[in-house]
Amino acid sequence: MVPFEVREHVDAYAARRGVRTLAQEIGFGKIAVQELEIVVSELCSNIVKYGIHGTIGLARIRDATFGPGLAMDARDFGPPFHDLTLALKDGCNDRGPIDPGTLMKRRGLGTGLGAVVRLTDSLDVTAEPGGKLIRVQRYLHRPRSPGSRWT
Repeated sequence: MVPFEVREHVDAYAARRGVRTLAQEIGFGKIAVQELEIVVSELCSNIVKYGIHGTIGLARIRDATFGPGLAMDARDFGPPFHDLTLALKDGCNDRGPIDPGTLMKRRGLGTGLGAVVRLTDSLDVTAEPGGKLIRVQRYLHRPRSPGSRWT
């Protein structure tokens, strides 16, 4: 897995270049590559906002059923989720709805993990000593329609 250090928002650019290159090598089309860049940007943003610092790891994967794909591991060193179900909802963090005034200052739409779920095929969260690991996977040939997993 190729790691990218994440300590500030600008670190997302290297991870975006990395995911773009790997996704193109795997054979993802232009729109899918852009979606994967959004995913890695959201994961980096969450590390900076909530996890203090961490890494993004990228790797090729191959599933017996779904074929080739890409895995992203977002590992942070910070607090655990209070409520993952809330964090997956648009306009919320892990404690509930985000105040619209606060949302405007955060340079985002408040759809971070919700967007990650919609643009990938699996999401797993694991608590680790001192932080957490979020692993997402996206397959070249998607096993489901986007957004169907969390409805």
